[in-house]
Order: sequence, then structure tokens, then C-alpha cells
Amino acid sequence: MDVLIVRLGNAGYGCRLLNEFYGCLLYADSQNVVRHMLQVCEQFAIDFDVKFNSNKSVVLRIGCRYNASCEPL
Repeated sequence: MDVLIVRLGNAGYGCRLLNEFYGCLLYADSQNVVRHMLQVCEQFAIDFDVKFNSNKSVVLRIGCRYNASCEPL
């Protein structure tokens, strides 16, 4: 997983705090960024022959639009 976290950090997506990358949070501030992060994960899966279980994946929206529906990713 370290390789995936490094790849996500190098791609410039995800959560940063004081210029430090915290990729394990897998935070994104837009659906477009989530899609880009999923593309990085997809390439990681191909490179390392791993499968992600999408049934364990969820989207949590925080803020004033917390109850707005999300488009499928």
C-alpha cells in the first residue's frame, strides 16, 4: 500500500496538512478529483496485480451539501 499512497501523493490529489500528504484519508474536495484518484488506483492495481473491493468503498459528503446525492464514480 505504501506504493499506492506515494503515487497518490505524487499525483497531487488527496488531503494535505501543512504541506504534508495524508493519503490514507483518501480525501478529495470534488468528484472530479475522486475520479482522478481512482484512475491512479486503477493503474496501481494493474501494475501490482491487485483487486480493490468496491463493495467496501463509500462516499461521505461533509458540509452544507451533506445530503446532496453524488454521481456514480
